[in-house]
Amino acid sequence: MTGGISSARTRRRLVWLGALVLAGGVVTAIVFAFPSPGTQPGARLSTQKADTVAQQQQTPYAPKRSEVERTAMAFVRTAVTRHDIGASYDLVAPSLKKGYTRRHWASGRDLPVPEYPAIMAISRLSYSFNNEVDLQVALFAHKEQVRPVVFDITLDRVRVGGHPHWLVASFLPTPSDGGGIGQGPNRANLFGAPSPKTAGTSRMWLLVPAVIFGLLLAVLAALGIRSWHGGRIYRAYARGD
Repeated sequence: MTGGISSARTRRRLVWLGALVLAGGVVTAIVFAFPSPGTQPGARLSTQKADTVAQQQQTPYAPKRSEVERTAMAFVRTAVTRHDIGASYDLVAPSLKKGYTRRHWASGRDLPVPEYPAIMAISRLSYSFNNEVDLQVALFAHKEQVRPVVFDITLDRVRVGGHPHWLVASFLPTPSDGGGIGQGPNRANLFGAPSPKTAGTSRMWLLVPAVIFGLLLAVLAALGIRSWHGGRIYRAYARGD
């Protein structure tokens, strides 16, 4: 009985060993059948440095904020709304108006700028590099016209006439919903139009009934005090005080 068990174990070991030898043979055959590509004759390793892309570093936005936002809002007020297109020519970087003369740009034909009848804009900073700034700008029109749209506006620092200026290099709609951009503080009424009523303004109207009710109570109290005082004087007169 013991000899039979030992014989079975030996056979299993031989089977496993045979399987391992077979697998090793298959791997060896594959290696010889598909050898790795060798070095081409005459080929040498290059000693030239590889091209690398330097990552731009964020820079403070505060020193350039005033000029950047002033240019961006003026661009929206003129070029985007088509209200005074000619005035926007000097707000645009050469890369955006390449191929356009001042006269062609002022005509408004085939401009590389989407049109939108904006009356108010809200901006939020996306990033600020040394020579490039990107803003997300939410534009609002009259409710009966079109829905609000968020645009991505990029401005480049360009030297014009020996002085650097922030000019619009691109203006494209963004598929996002603005990610809460409507809550930002950088609000601008483009044409002096009143801002839409906010939740705070709506709450103020709720105070009107309370104020009126308070005034009514004050008037009734005053009348009551006056009547009580008059009655007291009359009673004193009647008693001959």
